[in-house]
Amino acid sequence: MRQEQFEARFASRWDEFDRWLTHARLPRRQRAKKPAPFGDEEMAPRYREICQHLALARARDYGPAVAERLHRLALEGHDCLYGTPGGSLRRFLAYLSGGFAREVRREWRVVLAALLAFAGPYLALMIVVRVFPDFAYIVLPAEQLGQFDVMYGPDAAELGTQRGARDDLTMFGFYIYNNIGIGFKTFASGLFAGVGTVLALLYNGVFMGTVDAHVVNLGHAQRFYSFVAGHSSFELTAIVLCGAAGLKLGASMLAPGDWSRGESLRRAARSVIGIVAGAAAMLVIAAAIEGFWSPRTLPLAIKLGVGLINWVLVIAYLLLAGRRDAA
Repeated sequence: MRQEQFEARFASRWDEFDRWLTHARLPRRQRAKKPAPFGDEEMAPRYREICQHLALARARDYGPAVAERLHRLALEGHDCLYGTPGGSLRRFLAYLSGGFAREVRREWRVVLAALLAFAGPYLALMIVVRVFPDFAYIVLPAEQLGQFDVMYGPDAAELGTQRGARDDLTMFGFYIYNNIGIGFKTFASGLFAGVGTVLALLYNGVFMGTVDAHVVNLGHAQRFYSFVAGHSSFELTAIVLCGAAGLKLGASMLAPGDWSRGESLRRAARSVIGIVAGAAAMLVIAAAIEGFWSPRTLPLAIKLGVGLINWVLVIAYLLLAGRRDAA
């Protein structure tokens, strides 16, 4: 059977399964008001059917779009059948234990695109500003660059801040507000056909690469890396993931396929909302490290060692977590 025949024959059942999953996520009162596309007693056989179709799609080497859709339905169906019972917080924590990483791997194409859009200008500006230090003043205002001299210079009261008497808890709240704001803007600007997300990633890459090299040029490398090493893994990765989610929204509007743009956008938003929630959790972790650990004056080797461990943990989690459940 060719792929077109396969999709034409079973697409309506996949749509029903997708709508049932959406219905199952609704609060109890809303579920009572809206009828489900099929009864709960059909869920298990429908789930097995989805798994069979996924196996067929992979065995027959059908296109990635149909295989990815069936993979998503199978994963969400598995979570619905065998997921952790209990309240929202418990389910969210269970999701973070593996489901988040699976969804990031499933969307690896937009994750890679977001990574290139962010890391490319970051590395390019680091090199250019290191070679031509005055180029930093072309990219950013002198007043803004001067703030980083104050934050990381030898006269700074505390690493990475201009906070004076402000305490760690206050800075923790500030970092949550700031980090979540950057992540949300990067994601939500994807509604402008993805252009806003691309610009946000490029801007953040240019800004951070310029600041990184400028502070090193000023001779503050040890104090700068002592501050950023601990939280950079969670913060930078979360920004890239928010960008990937935004690119997914943009792609859904540019290439809606067989759906209307509105329906395509709704489906894309539903498919990446878990990634955005996971990225938000990473930004909160980054804020906690930035508020309570990063300002501590400790030997550079310890600070870099902790930063390296955090990078290994983040990468290992995204690459390996949840694979057993997906098998």
